[in-house]
Amino acid sequence: MSEIQHSARAHAALSASSSHRWMMCPPSVKLSGQFADKPSPYAEEGTFLHELCELKLHRYLGDMTPEVLEAQYAAHRDSDFYSDEAENVTDEYVDFCIETIEAVRASCPDPLILVEHRLDFSEYVPEGFGTGDLVIVADGVLEIVDFKGGRGVRVEADHNSQLMLYGLGALLEFETLYDIRTVRMTIVQPRLNNISTYETTTDELIRWAEKEVRPKALLAYEGKGEFCAGEWCRFCRARYTCRKRSEYHMRLAERDFKAPDLLTDEEILDILPVAESLNNWVADLIAYATQQAVDGKTWPGYKLVAGRSVRKYTSEAEVIRAATEAGYTDIYKTTLLGVGDLEKRMGRKKFSEVLASTSSSPWARRSLCPRATLASRMPTRRAILTTERKKQGGHFMATKVITGKVRASFVHIFEPQSVNGSEPSTAARSSSPRATRKPSARFGRPSSRPVRTA
Repeated sequence: MSEIQHSARAHAALSASSSHRWMMCPPSVKLSGQFADKPSPYAEEGTFLHELCELKLHRYLGDMTPEVLEAQYAAHRDSDFYSDEAENVTDEYVDFCIETIEAVRASCPDPLILVEHRLDFSEYVPEGFGTGDLVIVADGVLEIVDFKGGRGVRVEADHNSQLMLYGLGALLEFETLYDIRTVRMTIVQPRLNNISTYETTTDELIRWAEKEVRPKALLAYEGKGEFCAGEWCRFCRARYTCRKRSEYHMRLAERDFKAPDLLTDEEILDILPVAESLNNWVADLIAYATQQAVDGKTWPGYKLVAGRSVRKYTSEAEVIRAATEAGYTDIYKTTLLGVGDLEKRMGRKKFSEVLASTSSSPWARRSLCPRATLASRMPTRRAILTTERKKQGGHFMATKVITGKVRASFVHIFEPQSVNGSEPSTAARSSSPRATRKPSARFGRPSSRPVRTA
């Protein structure tokens, strides 16, 4: 297998990853083509994490020689993006992929498993193609799993156009070989404890492609249609000077608040939802104007001012040598690791045992967040289980629990109930046949820890 290098792969103008934007604002594709695509450090880190995920999946599948695998892994360990966090984030994604693969293999003896597979959906999108992180094809079900390494914007799988286009491409390629009736698409976003899944039928996916995708893709390809500003402008290369985006935000900023002189609570509530969008637009505009000034453009009434510069050594080894030769030996200082770093060093369990009473959490600055945002940040059941497992000093065990019919009794989930005078609580009792545990191939034998039911 050749070297894994995501950055060298071709990208379609009407890509699946940008489909939400070009479907909402078709002419943005031609407009953004006037601007160079400058990868950000966040995009470069995302590429690195994808490559690390791919390597780990190839190691699990055994389709890469140990020599090639180790050589590529060593190269990635030398990257500036490599860290313990990068290992943990990619491990969580790979663990989920392994569980999904094992579950499919339990029902289908010989599924087709593809890692970083090119998916062509040009039948509906002119020159349209993309790359599926993990594609699993079996009789009945097509699985698409996509890794998201970001920590800023939560991405949901529900009617996600990127994943649906991936599913469409896989369906077009394999529908003659497999009897596919269901397409299941999952986003794994470890940094936000987000694992979301959307499932649809093949008929519904085709109807969506015919009714929604094809006409909008044709408009985008020809540079036609109406400009439309919204949250999808976030990653558009033309967002800095796009007139439609400017008009959209200027209308928000020019709202006419009449007498009385003070804003009412209702008016404040009208402003709060658009405040972040306004701030992002202003920040983008300032960043663009600043970069233009750096490149030589003159803005009347403005000038470039140098910010604070922090001096640093070009070579610490050379500093040590030169200072020592000059007779200076007191050139080091020792500082205590921060709470978070020391907890990582000792492990959470040991840290709690040794230093439980030595740390405190001071009052933190509070911010106002929409309730919908807070709800979306609630951890998934899997994330909770993973966290609890790690608190116990281990790693999440990729196991599968199969039971017969389960009978639940004394179910008090939505309202706390008191039993025999005890403190009110939410609870449920279940009874079931003896569980049969099937260990994942990745982890070997299952844990002896008893199965906990909620």
